[in-house]
Amino acid sequence: MGEFKVHRVRFFNYVPSGIRCVAYNNQSNRLAVSRTDGTVEIYNLSANYFQEKFFPGHESRATEALCWAKGQRLFSAGLNGEIIEYDLQALNIKYAVDAFGGPIWSMAVSPHGSQLLVGCEDGSVKLFQITPEKIQFERNFDRQKSRILSLSWHPSGTHVAAGSIDYISVFDVKSGSAVHKMLVDRQYMGVSKRKCIIWGVAFLSDGTVISVDSAGKVQFWDSATGTLVKNHLIANADVQSIAVSDQEDSFVVGTAEGTVFHFQLVSVTSNSSEKQWVRTKPFQHHTHDVRAVAHSPTALISGGTDTHLVIRPLMEKVEVKNYDAALRKITFPHRRLISCSKKRQLLLFQFAHHLELWRLGSTVATGTVESMCLLAVSPDGNWLAASGTSAGVHVYSIKHLKLHCTVPSYNFPVTALAIAPNTNNLVIAHSDQQVFEYSIPDKQYTEWSRTIQKQGFHYLWLQRDTPITHISFHPKRPMHILLHDAYMFCIIDKSLPLPNDKTLLYNPLPPTNESDVIRRRTAHAFKISKIYKPLLFMDLLDERTLVAVERPLDDIIAQLPPPIKKKKFGT
Repeated sequence: MGEFKVHRVRFFNYVPSGIRCVAYNNQSNRLAVSRTDGTVEIYNLSANYFQEKFFPGHESRATEALCWAKGQRLFSAGLNGEIIEYDLQALNIKYAVDAFGGPIWSMAVSPHGSQLLVGCEDGSVKLFQITPEKIQFERNFDRQKSRILSLSWHPSGTHVAAGSIDYISVFDVKSGSAVHKMLVDRQYMGVSKRKCIIWGVAFLSDGTVISVDSAGKVQFWDSATGTLVKNHLIANADVQSIAVSDQEDSFVVGTAEGTVFHFQLVSVTSNSSEKQWVRTKPFQHHTHDVRAVAHSPTALISGGTDTHLVIRPLMEKVEVKNYDAALRKITFPHRRLISCSKKRQLLLFQFAHHLELWRLGSTVATGTVESMCLLAVSPDGNWLAASGTSAGVHVYSIKHLKLHCTVPSYNFPVTALAIAPNTNNLVIAHSDQQVFEYSIPDKQYTEWSRTIQKQGFHYLWLQRDTPITHISFHPKRPMHILLHDAYMFCIIDKSLPLPNDKTLLYNPLPPTNESDVIRRRTAHAFKISKIYKPLLFMDLLDERTLVAVERPLDDIIAQLPPPIKKKKFGT
């Protein structure tokens, strides 16, 4: 790998915003995530959990609810009182509609995907019709005395449960009238609280309503009689979120203590058909409040104030016990936030609402409309490679201002791309950790790329769960490709043989006093370093100088609000 002088940068004061809402789409296997700054992210769970789309936030938008509707349509609502639909192709806001009920705290789409409900600050529940182009107000339900903090449709679409302060209402959708009002016990650890906030509700097919509240309880209600059936006290703080599986045999809740609890519907005895809800597994993957949870067919998903998106596979639902069954904790964006001017030795940092430029010290379209997320310009200024939200890559001639060629399509999104000097070979990294090299002049994959695709990458390389976000090249060594993700920096030497699955991928270099024969025998094309992490950017300034931008997780945690106080035994 050689020796480099390294600019080790830790002054990129990037702090991700906390996660407020998550919404899982079973049809497309995609996850929408909204953050406290109004940012909305789309993750493709089928593409190695890659963050394929991104909508920048705005200080005037505080998102409180997020949901998918029929036809892969995404809606959000928040404290500014507006309902927003997102254009998933153009990556912008399609339109915003004022609900005229003050701040919106909750939102839910009907089981058939054709109607949208929002719960407002003024106690109103408003029903909207989802039309092909927009949403249209239909009517109000009976107004309640306090804000509507949570909503859930019955799977038949005939009734709706609404969580408020101190009570849960059940509405008849056809008439808009409240048919039941279920009062919640304010008792918390034996002490009566001033009020009890219903943070989440879930309406099951059998008429059961599950609620979670600020008194640390998970409660089961009979919606037909309006009575409490069962009560679980699970936390010393608020239970803030709930999500139920499509089969209604499992649900997950998140608490203000950072704990996620899993409930399952199990048989009372081995030979009995009678079933009951049992709390089976607590998980502690968060340090702060878990504000949002989702339940996919194979995983429990959670997010909150600590900014982490945690995806924990259900091992009994995963058929093959491979790296897909490993816990995923996504903290940083799957895109590059730093650019480097090598000649001027400048770094450009991208934040949510501003840019910072640092100097390093001595040490409207018509027709395939698609937003471009990644760009790469050849060092000679002749070529521009562009990749959009799909997996395609297009190469344009800057001199002639027209399309030169299109790289053959691939199933997984592009995470990074760069054009090599001298050869004008385009190197492309995808979310499934595959790397391709494409000759722009010849309009075909290079021989090296064909070789590596024929042999295949090392299995440990493919098991990495963070995408490559940057690619660059050594100015004096044309056979070297430099790339990195958040937790490793790698130099690929195309002159050396590729490692097979029996070879150590993360192998140290042999001692310098070893013979050349031994060194050649143990060396392979991949040289990997994990010294710098979390690594947001790394590049060569010159042939002997690297710049590395790190963002230690401890620095992020230090800037977050303190977690809820926990009473220690004996104090």
